Amino acid sequence: MTMIESILNEKSGGTAVIEPNYIVLNDSLSLDIVNELENIKQLEAPERVIVMLYFDTPAGNFISAEIQKKLIHFARKHELKFIQSQGISYHVLLDQYVKPGDIVVSPGKHNSIFGAKKALGVHVDPAELLNVCITDQLKLAVPETIHIEITGQLKPGASIKDFMLSFLASNELRNLNKAIEFYGEGLNDLSPNETADLCQLATRSGAVTAFIHMDYQGPGQESYDLGDVQPMAALPGSIHQSKTIAELEGSPLSACFIGGCTGGSIEDLRQAAAILKGKRLPIQMRLSIGPQTNEIYKQAISEGLIQTFIDSGAQILSTGCASCVTTSKGVIGKGETMLSSSCWNYNGCNGSKDSQVYLASAESVANSALKGCITLNSKR
Repeated sequence: MTMIESILNEKSGGTAVIEPNYIVLNDSLSLDIVNELENIKQLEAPERVIVMLYFDTPAGNFISAEIQKKLIHFARKHELKFIQSQGISYHVLLDQYVKPGDIVVSPGKHNSIFGAKKALGVHVDPAELLNVCITDQLKLAVPETIHIEITGQLKPGASIKDFMLSFLASNELRNLNKAIEFYGEGLNDLSPNETADLCQLATRSGAVTAFIHMDYQGPGQESYDLGDVQPMAALPGSIHQSKTIAELEGSPLSACFIGGCTGGSIEDLRQAAAILKGKRLPIQMRLSIGPQTNEIYKQAISEGLIQTFIDSGAQILSTGCASCVTTSKGVIGKGETMLSSSCWNYNGCNGSKDSQVYLASAESVANSALKGCITLNSKR
């Protein structure tokens, strides 16, 4: 039995009716959808509903402010659990709430992150999410599961983000409507943050969700050696097109961002600070730092990482999506280019429609920020 079959108590190909442990409403919802909350008179299980503000905090425009105001009113009206400005919801939930076997439903695209804890994250469209809030139920077709073996160890300078960028370049929509289970001895040396990155990026291959399954012993459909991984960058416009950092060496940059769902962990900040310590950014470079959560922010302060960033000339942003979305802070203008450790690079995601965004690891971003261009090593 696969992990998703075990959690849903239903075999692949069947349909499960589930009652989620957590139903998440957040400020990524459109104003039209949030307005519909006013029509909801009663919730079947209000204790399961959480309202979280993190997408654009503090609000960066009038629409964001209106969305947040209405969500606050809805939380008060129904006496719901309310979490404001503690950081990116996926990481707050993963670190503080979700347990193995739990089911999380939200409008977010990174719910597969909970598979790092053997929990199921389900993305639902906003209209369906409102219905789940009212009924406390969701019908879900149980997908086929594919098993992907991970072997070997990452070499110095390579990261799990680099592996996933390479993986996604060769797996665009290849795993459509399937679940993924990662297994193998290559997982043994990965940190909790790295397994979280592995799971949350896996759905960009078209998968429904993903899990870490350390004890799986059966056959796998694919196998990858982490020892083969090189520092990578996704090209502007699509996470499914990438080149090695070496191939992109010297490409000019206007700005850099270290933060977001896949780049603002304490490990990412430590790597970046080690590179930036005692150095100054070029005067034309804007580097923004966005810790994933308040707990990571506080830890970064206590370890002196924030001081290092400030001394280097970087800008510190509030926890949350930060420079990962156009509505927030640290965006770029027409004709500018950013190298980001986040996980979105569609046209206009970090600024003007005429801007460009590359995706890379926090280590690659820090090295490149110091040179003002994409580079493997800032000392060159």
